[in-house]
Amino acid sequence: MMRDKVTMLAPRVNRRAFLKAGTALSLSLAAGGSGDAQTLTGVSLQFGWFLNSQAAGELVAIAKGYFSEAGIELRMQPGGPSIDPIQIVAGGGTTLGDAASIGILLNARSRGLPLKAFAAVLQRHPFAFFFLKRSGVRTPADFEGKTIGIQPTARPLLEAVLKKHHIAKDRVKVVSVGGDISPLVTRQVDVITGWVIDRVPQFENMGVADQVGYFKLWDLGIRMYAYTYFCTDQVYGQRKEVLARFVAATAKGWLYARDHPDEAIDIVLRNTTGLDRTLELKTLRNMQPYFTSIATKQYGWGHMDPGVWADLSSAYVALEQMPREVKPDEIMTNEVVEMAKTPKV
Repeated sequence: MMRDKVTMLAPRVNRRAFLKAGTALSLSLAAGGSGDAQTLTGVSLQFGWFLNSQAAGELVAIAKGYFSEAGIELRMQPGGPSIDPIQIVAGGGTTLGDAASIGILLNARSRGLPLKAFAAVLQRHPFAFFFLKRSGVRTPADFEGKTIGIQPTARPLLEAVLKKHHIAKDRVKVVSVGGDISPLVTRQVDVITGWVIDRVPQFENMGVADQVGYFKLWDLGIRMYAYTYFCTDQVYGQRKEVLARFVAATAKGWLYARDHPDEAIDIVLRNTTGLDRTLELKTLRNMQPYFTSIATKQYGWGHMDPGVWADLSSAYVALEQMPREVKPDEIMTNEVVEMAKTPKV
């Protein structure tokens, strides 16, 4: 099988350079002996964050030629803290987007943006609340009176947990933090938010993992998907067959990355800079349990439960995070996954 070449459309940049220059790094799939690139269908994908191990599935699918075999030329558009994939996709800047959390898709749809989700990479959101065990936190009720460090986009998730566990918002102190875990380790905050898949390796690297506990958002009763592919209603209506080919190729990439993490991270590192191989490998391995669910075992990789969307929509309206409830069939579909006939895993 001929492999595709990953062609850089802009110089490689690390995180610091990205933030300084405000530029975007793009990857394009170029035909590597598997056909004339002009015969491939162009598809662009806007990520919500920088390219790293959490884009391993797409990068593997490029390197292995899965997209070109599906007749697709994929352009990957990295994200960053100042990039909004919702607005970019809604405005026609890219064909597809990759949403870190489905709450932002529900919110956008409730406010009139014609977006449709069609597959989810992570079947349970890995968002969690981390705390030092010596802090006295044993249940979410113990958040009361504590200082909680969150990323700005995580406030709706925190408020959902507070409401569910009957904690008044004015009974916690909330401060904004970035991706650094040091505010918790140095006890500037009592609780810090983040994703289990990459936060745990950070604590391990600092040698304090045994001192840290956490509550997963999903286990606290706030259920949502992560890394969910979406497009506009127009793209969904006009290019459904292309979406199905994209999902089929992406599924192959992610499942290969799951089964061959070392090789997958080598591919990631060849196409990015500024990453720590040990952390990225641990992150990818930590993602493995999140690729599957009861739904994917029955219906195929990427399948979504409409009930998850309905429950989250109701919760967000109750929290006044969005103006109206959004019915599942407005915002999501499993038709593309069914057309793609993804593996039942």
